Amino acid sequence: MQQTYLHSTNVTHPIPLSTYLLLTFGSAWLIWSPLLLAEYLHLTLPVPSLVFITLGTFAPSITALFLTWRYAGGTELRRLLGRAVIWRVSPVWYLIAIAGPALIMLLAMDVHVLLGGTIPDYVPFGVRWLIVVVNFILILLIGGPLGEEFGWRGLALPSLEARFSPLWASLILGVIWAVWHLPLFFISGSAQSSLPFGLYALLTIPLTILITWVYHGSGNSLLLAMLFHAAVNTWSGPLMISPEAAGSTRPLVLGVILTWLTALLVVVGRRRARFQKEKLENE
Repeated sequence: MQQTYLHSTNVTHPIPLSTYLLLTFGSAWLIWSPLLLAEYLHLTLPVPSLVFITLGTFAPSITALFLTWRYAGGTELRRLLGRAVIWRVSPVWYLIAIAGPALIMLLAMDVHVLLGGTIPDYVPFGVRWLIVVVNFILILLIGGPLGEEFGWRGLALPSLEARFSPLWASLILGVIWAVWHLPLFFISGSAQSSLPFGLYALLTIPLTILITWVYHGSGNSLLLAMLFHAAVNTWSGPLMISPEAAGSTRPLVLGVILTWLTALLVVVGRRRARFQKEKLENE
């Protein structure tokens, strides 16, 4: 029997993953190409770059929904859409999804300060923190999660899990997810433009493991995956984890290390739990 650290159905997926990735990469990169051309030629486009960036981020979800309808029919499409409204899950998963990324970032900043870094200008109850709630909702809807998660967790992850364990599927998906963002690193004004791609990729892979854990642990809830995704994108701003905000790459490096350690703890913990369960069943 295949040993996994997370629950997996491991059933044959009807939609070719290669088709999905080709369309997702092709459509997003095509939408972003005018921005890349404008950067290279030093041109100013009549349409704000945010419009192109936002439209491109919806490629994973729109492609997934279309291909699900095309290959699997309306029933499977409704099931995929239904995973975004699975909300009756343990409050623990909401806490992990929303607060977990913030705790990792705060710990990274604490270690950064202990190593001699500048103390961030955090205002406990300032206006900036009230805006975080509004920003979280905006990011959830147009900043990546809604536009991506029907694709990455809703289609690509199950397709990979049909051939690999959830751990290996997450590692592969993490690489795919990071590379998909590559053009944004060359576009001024994008969230990725001030980040080193190598560190971003090293962060995306363990984040993918953690999102897989939350997704399966919450009963395959795309809503919880979206909330985790939104939390990562939202908290990085006010917690000043980026090199541009912190004035140093060390907080981001520490964040990468702590995220990997957290993912490793999840993997080891789930494997131990599975081992104990099988041991009790065999007694």
